[in-house]
Amino acid sequence: MRISLTGAGLLSFERRLTQDEQKDYKQNAMTPALDYLGTKEVSMIVHGTCFPEDTRDLGAGSPYGKVAAQFIPFEILHGFNSNQLGPVGTIRNPRRISPYKSSINSKSFLFIDFNELTKKEYANILTEKDLDRVMLKPESTPNNYTYSNFPEAFANYNYLIQKARLNLRSKVLAKDPDAINLQKEYNEFKKSKGNVLYKEALFKVLEDTYRTDNFDEWSEVDKNLIEGLTNRDPDAMARYSVILARSKTDLYNFMFGQFLINKQIKENTKLRKELHFKYNNDLQGGFSKSEEWANQDIFLSDYRLGCPYGGSNNGPQHWDLPVLNPKKLFNKDGSLGEAGIYLKNKFETALEDFDNTRIDHVLGLIDPYIYNKNTKVGNNVSNMPDIDPDGNYKQVLDKIILPVLKEHNIDKNTPIWENLGATTPVFDEIYYKKNNLPGISQLEWMRGENCIGSENWGLIGSHDSDPATLMIKKDWVRNSDAWNPLYLAGLLNSNPERKTERDEFCKKIAEDDSERIKAKFAELFYTHKRVQISFADFFGINKTYNVGGHENNTNWKLRLNKDYEQDYYDNLSSEHPTAINMPEILKMAVQAKLDSDTVKKNPVDKEKVNQILENLDKYETILKTPEEE
Repeated sequence: MRISLTGAGLLSFERRLTQDEQKDYKQNAMTPALDYLGTKEVSMIVHGTCFPEDTRDLGAGSPYGKVAAQFIPFEILHGFNSNQLGPVGTIRNPRRISPYKSSINSKSFLFIDFNELTKKEYANILTEKDLDRVMLKPESTPNNYTYSNFPEAFANYNYLIQKARLNLRSKVLAKDPDAINLQKEYNEFKKSKGNVLYKEALFKVLEDTYRTDNFDEWSEVDKNLIEGLTNRDPDAMARYSVILARSKTDLYNFMFGQFLINKQIKENTKLRKELHFKYNNDLQGGFSKSEEWANQDIFLSDYRLGCPYGGSNNGPQHWDLPVLNPKKLFNKDGSLGEAGIYLKNKFETALEDFDNTRIDHVLGLIDPYIYNKNTKVGNNVSNMPDIDPDGNYKQVLDKIILPVLKEHNIDKNTPIWENLGATTPVFDEIYYKKNNLPGISQLEWMRGENCIGSENWGLIGSHDSDPATLMIKKDWVRNSDAWNPLYLAGLLNSNPERKTERDEFCKKIAEDDSERIKAKFAELFYTHKRVQISFADFFGINKTYNVGGHENNTNWKLRLNKDYEQDYYDNLSSEHPTAINMPEILKMAVQAKLDSDTVKKNPVDKEKVNQILENLDKYETILKTPEEE
């Protein structure tokens, strides 16, 4: 028994599963239920910085290192077999923390687990005292969530990475064998990835110098520094000498940080393979300013990526993201051009050390909406023959994206294709008619019954959505067809012989919002083979991770606290639980499928299914029951 504080600040006696119960729960309740439903993947939407606090914390979460290694088994226990991460690229500024503004080429250095650097595998290049001097020590609070502290995370990183790099150098000079081995790994890393990453490091130095990533505001030499260095232009060479003299420490620290995070990513990948747990990357639809700066010849200089509607008064959205020059996607002979090679490499990088990927804003890869950055006038590329005279964007899916997926043994129906929102006739023709690709079913406003049998990923809320507890408070959600109690009751209780149960269920979910939320998640599992659930929904957190299209001081900061497991079980056994009780949800979904199989006279072992229902009911009750002294 554990005594703890619930989110309301009241004492609770939580009831966790014992070791024997965990085995039975997994083998005889969760796994058989998901198998009967035909579920292929259950993925938690949890961006990297949302991962739980450590007892000694940098200031932001990490999907790598010790905390992630402890978190994954907890997820597996409750039916998850993957995480949907956000983009894992470098966030260079504590004031601009959206992961969708990051670069694909470099990884977020905030994900480094510095605790690992006190171990022999990392040549003990940091000490416990080094960490205690600066890292945060989170305390328990009545809330079942916390927020990342990005200014502290950046400051802590800058201090620790400098100390770790200098300590490695000192240990190598002292002929420490562990340090020599680590240095060898670092040298090999620089050989394989140094060219691209060094450009990222240079951009970071110049961005800090000018205090803006808009390189159009930089001097001509700095704006075109990479081209100048490639051509050995005297002015560029002289400027580089100044940068190196003034900022070589920053450049070296950047490279060393990239080495460490890449090393820890490899270690995490090995762990996940042993646990049969997947990480899905999130490939953002656009490119970063650093990528454009280092490769200006392959981008359109005067155009930016946006979206044709969804902005003010449902007008265009101006995302200010670089756009690849369509004329450089393919050569005249059909082979990949410079831009095509770069795009292919981007996809290759997105799948490195990942099992799958979410492909953000697929329209932008097939028929992007682009606008002149000066006039803001725009259109979809298919309507701009002067920009894309050969229709090269129409070929990207077939000639670049699908072949890369095939090379990585990923079926074309497996990625999370983000097809929501904008569409065009060209997009519909290529994406749906020609390739018959799936997409996302957003049950926040859609009925799951219309998606049965599809390959779509189903979800009720994304990283840009309110958790269901806040979602249902909106009249347009609560009163919509997608959340209609008669619809949900009928879908989940379709056997006419269970009419009494259906009527009682309908009355219950009509009168109690929390019960209707449970019905929606049961609908999700019943109607989709691949599902995603946000971490806020699963843990019953009534805060929004990111309010899409709006600026506020908490966007991108929500994360799990160090007591996430305790808080989860406390929530389930509280008087008004908001966390997801997985056996309870699956019990409703399994009953819905049993009803459907019975009505349709599909072959079904009813005795076996009823045993699954009985086991689910058992663990639903256990998780709801507080343990008294």
